[in-house]
Amino acid sequence: MKCRWCRTNHRGDLLCSSAKKILNALYARGMEGDMPTIQFPEPLEPSRLGLGLTADDRLVSQLVVNAASITVADAPHPALIFTGRDPYGRTLPRWFYVGDDREMGRLVALVSDMADMAIRAANGQRG
Repeated sequence: MKCRWCRTNHRGDLLCSSAKKILNALYARGMEGDMPTIQFPEPLEPSRLGLGLTADDRLVSQLVVNAASITVADAPHPALIFTGRDPYGRTLPRWFYVGDDREMGRLVALVSDMADMAIRAANGQRG
């Protein structure tokens, strides 16, 4: 069987029953939702939340997304690396998103949904 923990094929009884039970419970808890991502039905108004651009924020003028395979706990996992450049040509920090096949699919759907919501909101504000 293909192990969800090490992503290799081996017998399912290589873990003691207690460890297997704990790992399965943790996995099930993690799959209950899209933690830690929180989705809102409408775009948030930054000024109402006391948010806005600060000296630590960067506008992105070029977004770069790279695909990768990153080893975690001796097993390869799919990963995305987000980076880019700001309007002044400075390179932005790299953000690594490592998950499994299912999580990558949810990420694609999340980005698509949020982009659609942002477009609708901006079009609505234009009138």
